[in-house]
Amino acid sequence: MKKKIIIISGAILLIVSLFFALRPKPFHKQLDKTIQQLDSYVLNGDMEMHRGEDTRSYALQVMYKKENEQEFFKVSLLDKQLNQEQMIIRNEQGVFVVTPALNQIFKFEGDWPLNSPKPYLMQSMNTFIQKADTKIEKQEKQYVITSMVQYPSNQTYKKQVMVFDTDGNIQQLQIFDENQVLQLQIKFEHCEYNKSIDKKEFQVPTSLEKPSSQSNISESDLPLYPSAIFQSQLTSKKAVQSNGTMKHMLEFSGDKNFTVIEQVREAKQTTQTVLMPGEMMDSLDVVGFYDGTHMSAIYNGIEYSVYSDDLAPEEMMQVIMSMQVAVMK
Repeated sequence: MKKKIIIISGAILLIVSLFFALRPKPFHKQLDKTIQQLDSYVLNGDMEMHRGEDTRSYALQVMYKKENEQEFFKVSLLDKQLNQEQMIIRNEQGVFVVTPALNQIFKFEGDWPLNSPKPYLMQSMNTFIQKADTKIEKQEKQYVITSMVQYPSNQTYKKQVMVFDTDGNIQQLQIFDENQVLQLQIKFEHCEYNKSIDKKEFQVPTSLEKPSSQSNISESDLPLYPSAIFQSQLTSKKAVQSNGTMKHMLEFSGDKNFTVIEQVREAKQTTQTVLMPGEMMDSLDVVGFYDGTHMSAIYNGIEYSVYSDDLAPEEMMQVIMSMQVAVMK
């Protein structure tokens, strides 16, 4: 009798063990395994960024390749309104920001893009998905994943909603602020994992084609004014001619003092590669260079520099980004 009981108990344990062993893993665990084992991926889609009443639309392409423990990245953003493309490439030589509109290539050291989360990277999405407070909901043939997020380069991003199909392919991503207002949306038209990618895709071009579109902002439009001023007030503004270029200076005083200098940047006649000594910070469509004392960024043909002993690098980036939505005369 005891022998029968032992045999039956063993059979039950075996069945239970097989049940748990054969039961499909939760979606987030399956996705984590897939992304951890990726050798490459390609994403294509359309991205919209909302800043107040201003909406910018971009064609987005992301390429990733891992080879011999080295990781290569290429992110291309095509501004649909300006018909201007900007690429950020990471290869074995370093990190490069390719800016055809200025006929310039900026090179710098650093561990971009894994130094901070990026909405368009599968690695960053997976990090948020694996958080304990993330909510995963199965809806017919897709999974809707909601996670609270933190992006150092954009403090307004608070909640991220991602939609995957049942095979783990990303379909859509949305980011909202604390008031549930949509800040960013990416609709992915193509997602392919472990695609064969030629290493040449990550080579930096030696020459750039002449831009087909110029900035829609001219000298007569300057100065632009930031909307992110951190409780400070504009106390001084002036224009100074320097080496044939007009520079506009805005001084803000208050809880945090800072100065903004802006000027029109013209495209170079021949392609130039510029070595940048500072750290790169990107907020998707705006790339800034921080050297410990100030931050500079070029957007839509205008170079902005923010100097301050009170603002953190992330706050300097917020000032520059807010120049795109405020033109106050």
